[in-house]
Parts: sequence; C-alpha cells; structure tokens
Amino acid sequence: MTKKTAMLPLFQLEPGYISMFQGAILYFTFVISTVDIFVPSITAGVAGRDSWISALFTVAASMPVALIIVSLALRFPKRSFIEYSQIILGVWPGRLVGLLYLLLILIIGVTTTRELEEIMSMAFFVHTPKIIFGITGVSLSAYLVRSGLEVLGRVNGILLPVGVFLLIFVAVAVLPMADMSQYLPILEHGYGPPARGTIILLAYLMEGFILIYALPLIRQPDKTPQTYAAILPILGLAMVAGTVSIPVFGLGTTSRLLMPAIELAREIQIPGLPRSDILVMLGWYAGILVRIAVAHYLLALLAAQWAGLKSYKPLVLPLGVILVALSNLMFKDTIEVVHFIGNALVYTLLVFELLIPLIILVISWVRGVEERGA
Repeated sequence: MTKKTAMLPLFQLEPGYISMFQGAILYFTFVISTVDIFVPSITAGVAGRDSWISALFTVAASMPVALIIVSLALRFPKRSFIEYSQIILGVWPGRLVGLLYLLLILIIGVTTTRELEEIMSMAFFVHTPKIIFGITGVSLSAYLVRSGLEVLGRVNGILLPVGVFLLIFVAVAVLPMADMSQYLPILEHGYGPPARGTIILLAYLMEGFILIYALPLIRQPDKTPQTYAAILPILGLAMVAGTVSIPVFGLGTTSRLLMPAIELAREIQIPGLPRSDILVMLGWYAGILVRIAVAHYLLALLAAQWAGLKSYKPLVLPLGVILVALSNLMFKDTIEVVHFIGNALVYTLLVFELLIPLIILVISWVRGVEERGA
C-alpha cells in the first residue's frame, strides 16, 4: 500500500496494461459512440445551421482543457486520480473529491445505459421492454470488465474499425441528398449560437477524460499530450460529419429529431437490405457496449482502490445491477433523458473536466507537490 494514501496502487488491482494507442482509440470510441446520436439534434436546436462551426470551435476550446487535465495527471504518472487527489488536497478532502468523481462515472454509466435502452426500444424493438436491453448490455459489459483492461482494449481494437467504416459509409452515402445551402447564411445570428453549441460539444468531447485517471495502466504516459493533440481534431471532424443531417433534412427537422444519425441511415437505399439503419445499429451497439464497459470498469477499479479493497472484481456484478436499476429510476421517459443530456449533464461534466482539475492543479503548483520521477 502507498504510504500517503494507504491504498493499493492500480497495478496491484489490475495486472494488465494497454498501449497509448489502445488508450487513444478507447477514448475515441467512448466519445463518438454517443456524441453523434442524441447530441446533433441538441446542438442544432442551440447553434442552428452553424453547428459545424460549433464543432470546429470545440476542437480549439478543448486544447487548453486537455492541457489542464494532462498536466495534472503527468505530475503523478504512477498514481491514479484517487491517489494523487489525496496527496495534493489531504486525505479526507481528497477522498471526498475522489468520491465525487466516482459518482460522476456512475452517472455517465447510468446515462449511457439508458441511452442504449431508449435507442434500441424506440428505433428497432418497440414492443420489447427497455430494461431488457439494459440488462443485456450491462451483462456483456460485466463480462468484459471481469476479463480485464487488456481484453477490453483488444475488443475495442477489433470493433472500432467496423464502427468507423459504417460512420464514413453513412456520411458519404447521404451526401448526394444534401443541400449544402442549408448551412447558409454563416453566422446568421452572430457568434452567440455557435458559442453555446460549443459548450455542449466541449462537455462531451472531453467526457473521455475519465480514462486518464487510470493513467498508470497505460504504457508510455509521457506521450499523453501528443495523443490528445492527435485524437481531439479527429473527433472534431467526426462531430462535423454529424451535422450532415442539417443539409439532408433541414435545420427545423434536424432539431426536432431525437436520433438524426439513425434517420440518416434510413434514407440510404441498399439493394437486398430493406432496413439500412441496421448497419448503424450494429456499429453503434458495438461502440456503446465498449463505452458502458469503460465506465463500468473504471467505476469498479477506482471504487475498489478508494475503498482499500484487494480486488475490483467483487464489485463488478453489484455495480452492474446499480447501473441498470438507476437507468430506469432516474428517467421517466425519453424527453427527460434528452433534457438531462442537453442541460444538467453538460454543466456537471464541465465542472469535473475543467474547474475541479484546474483548482487541484493550482494547489499542486502552489504546494510544489509532484512525483514526476516516481
């Protein structure tokens, strides 16, 4: 156990490691699996036809936020956030902050599970109880989590190319139907709408930051800044592609659609495949399964470390039950889910992505606390 935090280091709780590349593509999957489903309609309702500008602004705005998160993590490259928050803030304040981040990961996992239930029941299996999809998805997630980080990284490496191919296929296939004049006039109402859209997209672009709090399990942590610098613009381009529903359906229709990506897929005509949206479902389901598994894994691993347990695996099943239960207790219907995603969750994420890490980083600077050579 570490001297200052009296808890097991992560490498004793999880013997597996992943490469920085595997960590990067896990980040990509974690973000893209939901950011192009519900978020485009929410952004279109705020930023209007300038949603694509919001996506570009988001990439620029994400860089200083990433710099804060990465700078803090690299001051303690061999420690998790649960550990170094206690070293910087003191044991009890640090434990409290750690608990708040565990609650955030829980909320992300619960919200993602509910998104899975909503999309599967609304778009594909309207007569099946939603909770069935939650139980199925979290059960698969639990299997991946118990298998360890290496297995999760390898599974994502297999599934991600399929998802990316389907995303590109849909974007290219609908281009002949797109009326690019729908993007005009640019900045019709000034910079205000795209700036508000940027706030929403920034929260979800940086949502994968929770992966960095298990940095000790990622090889070559010194390459984290370059990795962020490469992956964030790629995600920005994916978000720009997500706005293609505006020139296809028009601004008014896009802002009213709950799931523009699935509606786009339904516009594609493939001989011999009457339901082309099945393609999107396959790619999206694989991505969201990995997303749930990442949240589930980090929640179990960091909760075990926070509680001083010797293994995270006993927590996997009970936390899975909690994810499914809360996904049905927190929200009454789809409208509540979309409202939560577009409002409360956005500002909650920004507090945990920007404000709290900045405060902790400043305190570590002032106190001169770091373990770069550890």
